[in-house]
Amino acid sequence: MQRSALLLAVLLAAAGVRAQVVNIEGRRFANDTVPWTGFVNFRYNIAENTQRSIQFGLNGAVQHVRGRHTFFFINDLAVSRVESNEFLNTGFQHLRYNYNRTAQWTGEAFAQTQYNKPLQLDLRVTVGAGPRLRILANDRFRWHVGTALMLEHETTTPGERTLFGRNSTYSAATARFTDAVSLTGVVYYQPKLFDAMDHRVMVEAGLQVVASRHLTYESRLNLLKDTAQPPGIPDLSYSWQNMFGYRF
Repeated sequence: MQRSALLLAVLLAAAGVRAQVVNIEGRRFANDTVPWTGFVNFRYNIAENTQRSIQFGLNGAVQHVRGRHTFFFINDLAVSRVESNEFLNTGFQHLRYNYNRTAQWTGEAFAQTQYNKPLQLDLRVTVGAGPRLRILANDRFRWHVGTALMLEHETTTPGERTLFGRNSTYSAATARFTDAVSLTGVVYYQPKLFDAMDHRVMVEAGLQVVASRHLTYESRLNLLKDTAQPPGIPDLSYSWQNMFGYRF
């Protein structure tokens, strides 16, 4: 427990998304019986066509289970650079509390901070709550759906400040082909309350390979459409990330 608490403190101390919708489903722990568990991932990407781009990042999560109560914290930090331009930071921190009311129904509450300099998002603070339903869960396949009401306070690089509510609805599924290989897919839909023309849609797929008891490899493809981006930022963006991880 002391080791896990120390790792949690390190994650909290690290500064805090590659996209403007954070996929929490792809970071949940399948094991909800161990009191303390967690992971740390490192990623490094380099690409060159007409320009060279470099990105590296570090993320991690810690989960604590106490009876029907589950506490879950995520931290993600990334730095990117194109040619000789300055480094641009993206990151988020997410804290979530779950109460397992029954085997199928779970109540969730969360708080999140987020920034994304390439997408001109200086800071977004989000709080929300809602139910989560387990539709199917066995050794090979899991499927959950959920919805939540969120309050967002956002500051963009041009200086615009907004405060409004959103709904966040998702469907997430995980298929385990073997004990070592699994595939996760999730779809998020986040419309602004009373203004459905302002919405975000995100689709993400992730392949995870467990190399050993502690070492993992993961590849994720993320597509995001946001109809209310700042001027000059495209509505559609994508990312493809490859990560090497350590689980404890």
